[in-house]
Amino acid sequence: MRRFVSGIIMTLAFTILNPTYSARVMASQQEKPMTVVALGTSLTHRGGWLKPLEQNLNTCLGVPVRVLDFGRSGETSAWGLTVITEVIDADPDVVLIEFSVNDAAWFKGFSLQRSRENTTKIVQAILKAKPQTKIFLMTMSPSFGLHGWIRWNVDAYFDLYEPLARKLGVGYIDNRANWKRLAKDELRNGIPDGAHPSPDLATRLLVPTISRAVAGTGCKAPPVSP
Repeated sequence: MRRFVSGIIMTLAFTILNPTYSARVMASQQEKPMTVVALGTSLTHRGGWLKPLEQNLNTCLGVPVRVLDFGRSGETSAWGLTVITEVIDADPDVVLIEFSVNDAAWFKGFSLQRSRENTTKIVQAILKAKPQTKIFLMTMSPSFGLHGWIRWNVDAYFDLYEPLARKLGVGYIDNRANWKRLAKDELRNGIPDGAHPSPDLATRLLVPTISRAVAGTGCKAPPVSP
């Protein structure tokens, strides 16, 4: 009996401490593919990184994965609240959320408090309907030029996510360090309009970080064209 209990404890400890194993078990225990919903702005909808993420997670986990595009250009967390039912109906295992870049646009009239409240409502509604869903709040790429001017305070909106994720008991993915490592010319060439990164650059910088958060630290990004 003691050996049996010890075996259970060791199995549970391994599962908790090994995110890749946990994600693989979560996917393999169901007949349908593992479903990842990406909920956000044009940085999601036009980003070009969703299909590479799907392919990379397929490879890392060794199980079918589908990544669904729930992004919409120009939208904020207020719109996110209106599509919660659709998100839940997609039966997601993982939800990625990013609205900071548009919540921060001054002409949208969003205070930090409103952004925080809307994001909280989105997370709580998903968890109420599907408590086992893994949710991640994400920071995204920088803006500059006119797009940066209308989002002069975007870092404050990005900064909401980490403490809010802790408070809500969900995950947090900070992609900003990857962008800050780029040389100025590479950054400007990779984000030619000052807001939307090229698909190759977005894939190179976003997919590794997101993949590790979802599937474990051993999950690396696929090669992309330079």
